[in-house]
Amino acid sequence: MKSLIIQSQHYNYLLKSYKEYLQTLGYATVTAESWPIHVREFLHYIETNGITSILSIETSHITNFIAHIKQRKNKTKDGALSSSSINKIINAVNVFIKFLNSTGKFIVESTAQRVENDISERIILSIEEIKKLYEGTFLPQRTNSIAIGQRDRAIIAIFYGCGLRRSEGKQLNITDIDVQKRLLFVRKGKGNKQRYVPIAAKHLQDIKDYLREGRQWFLYDHADNYHHAANGKPYEKKEAADDTAFFISQFGNRMNEFYARLEQMTQRAEINKNVTLHGLRHSIATHLLQSGMDIEEIAKFLGHSSLASTQIYTHIINEHDSVI
Repeated sequence: MKSLIIQSQHYNYLLKSYKEYLQTLGYATVTAESWPIHVREFLHYIETNGITSILSIETSHITNFIAHIKQRKNKTKDGALSSSSINKIINAVNVFIKFLNSTGKFIVESTAQRVENDISERIILSIEEIKKLYEGTFLPQRTNSIAIGQRDRAIIAIFYGCGLRRSEGKQLNITDIDVQKRLLFVRKGKGNKQRYVPIAAKHLQDIKDYLREGRQWFLYDHADNYHHAANGKPYEKKEAADDTAFFISQFGNRMNEFYARLEQMTQRAEINKNVTLHGLRHSIATHLLQSGMDIEEIAKFLGHSSLASTQIYTHIINEHDSVI
C-alpha cells in the first residue's frame, strides 16, 4: 500500500503529521511506520471516490472503506485479508480520526468497529508440541550450535513463556528484564500501554543463559577463530553490534525477523503447523486457561485492555494439562 498515490497535498500533509503524532505519543516504531501506510490506503480510497476534503468525510465513507478492505485481495498471498489484518487497518483509521479531532480543526464523529477474529487464524500448539519445540533446540546445528540453541530457547521464553506480542519482543532491551525480581517490563505495548510480566523459573534460566553466553556470541566477530586463538587476542565487536537490544541477529544488530528461526525450529521438532510468534502467545493464553488461571489475571498477563479479547480463548479449553 506504500505505492498508492494521493493527489491532495493536504492529505499528504495530514499523513505526515499523523506519523509524527504517533511518534510523539510514544507508539511502537513498527506501529508508527505501518499505521500511516494503512491510512494512506484509506485516503486513497476516499479521494478516488470524490472526497477531496477531510471536512467532507462522513460515517458512511468510513463504513464503505471497511467494506472495501473486507472484500479486496491480499497483496502478499492468495485470498482475502485476515480479520487480524483488517483490524490493524481499522485501528489505524480510528486513531487517525482521533488525531484529526485532537487538532480542533476537523470533527469526524465516527469509530469503526473491529471485526471478530477468525478462530481458524489462531494456531495453537499443544503442551506436548511446545515441549517438542523446546527439546528440538538442543539438537546439533550447522554453526554456532550453542548460541543459536540458547537464542531459540530465549525466543520460546519471551513469546510463549511471557506471552509477548511480536512488536513487544522485537523492541525488548536487556534493561527491560529484571532477573532478580523475575519480571519483564513491556515499555510500549499495544495502545502504548506499559506492563510488568512475571517470568517463570524455567524460562528465566533460559533467558539468563542466553544473556550470559548466546547473546555475547552474536555481538562479536568470530570469523577468524584460528587467528585470535593462536595470538590470544580478544574478539572484536561486529560493526553493527547493538548493546541494548535483547534479541541479536547474526549480524550483531537488533533481530527483527524471526520467521526463518521459527521455521527451522518447527521442522526440527517435526511439528506440522505454521508456528508464528503470535501463535506462541495464543498457546500460552490457552494453556493458562487450561491450568485454571483466572481470566482477569490472564488478561493482565497478556496486556489486554478488554476481557473480550481474552475470552476468545475459552472455546479452546478441551484438555486439562498443566503448562510446562
